[in-house]
Amino acid sequence: MLVVTLACRYYGKRAVSFQIFPEKIKKEREGPEFPAVTREVSSGIRESVPYLSKKGTSIYIWAESGAKKLQRFGKEQGRVTGKRASKQAKKGGGSFMNRTGIYTIGGIRFHISVQGEGSPLVLLHGEHCNLDVWDDQVRVLARSFTVIRYDRRGYGRSEAVSGPFSPYLDLKAILDYFGLRRASIIGACTGGAIAIDFALAHPEYVEQLVLVSPWLNGTIPPPQMIWERFGDARRVRREGIERAAARFLRSRYWRHTVPRERGARARFKEMYLGGAVRYASRPAMERPLLSQSRRRLGEIGCPVLIVMGEWDSSFNRKLCRYAHEKILHSSLIRMEGCGHLPQLDHPLEFSAIALSALKASADRR
Repeated sequence: MLVVTLACRYYGKRAVSFQIFPEKIKKEREGPEFPAVTREVSSGIRESVPYLSKKGTSIYIWAESGAKKLQRFGKEQGRVTGKRASKQAKKGGGSFMNRTGIYTIGGIRFHISVQGEGSPLVLLHGEHCNLDVWDDQVRVLARSFTVIRYDRRGYGRSEAVSGPFSPYLDLKAILDYFGLRRASIIGACTGGAIAIDFALAHPEYVEQLVLVSPWLNGTIPPPQMIWERFGDARRVRREGIERAAARFLRSRYWRHTVPRERGARARFKEMYLGGAVRYASRPAMERPLLSQSRRRLGEIGCPVLIVMGEWDSSFNRKLCRYAHEKILHSSLIRMEGCGHLPQLDHPLEFSAIALSALKASADRR
């Protein structure tokens, strides 16, 4: 059973929180005011996730049980490729882009993937991950957006950190390299912190933010988190990344981060094993926004959607609620059955929610 707990923040000081369980959609809720993203889930539940209302006051989410099998979601919302893309280009609808490779930007080698057509959308991964964490989302989002995702400096196949740098300035350099002056951003974990820093430093570049269990620069981590991170890095150096990965996946402390589903768990392990460059880097060289963003959340003027996992750590959930409280034009969604990485735990649900929010912002422009 899908349960979504949703907190919607109005433009004033009021807020509302409620739960909606899978049930038959009432006809009075259907109509042009609530255009919906509809797709099939592997469990056979058909879900409709409407966009933000035109007034921008709330997100409505419901689900409908359906015995009749729908067409595959990938067929409805998937990528445009081959002859279909060529036909759209000839009609003036733009061309579908699919480029992945190593780009040298500002003297640093970045592994970057650009896919899709439409308005620019940047995906920023978090700790222990790389751009592959967004594979499921790209299949959906690339139909409506030009999706740019990259391995951050010191992650995946990008260059290791060798000196002081600011991740939000790396983001600006990449956008400038591709000639993009405005984009929506989805950031997870520390990728969310980069998105927040970037929105504060360069608000003219940002259309909308979707923050997934975001970290907030200026926050002091709990002592146990510091200790566990130190122990993880030490095991990689002393025992090798294979043994460290096995230990990480069995760790009781990190169970809120490691996906529970077997396939998602295997993908996470693969990304962990591909993170050798991260452990060879110098994380102390990372420089966030000088004015710590935790104290400046009220300055963010663009629409913000915050996604929080039910099984995430209490500390991370507290950060999500704090960000929702401080950011005026923000909405908070609590996804049930998810940990720190809802894009891996429930990729279709997360994709539909993200697409709904992004389309709503585009409709208001």
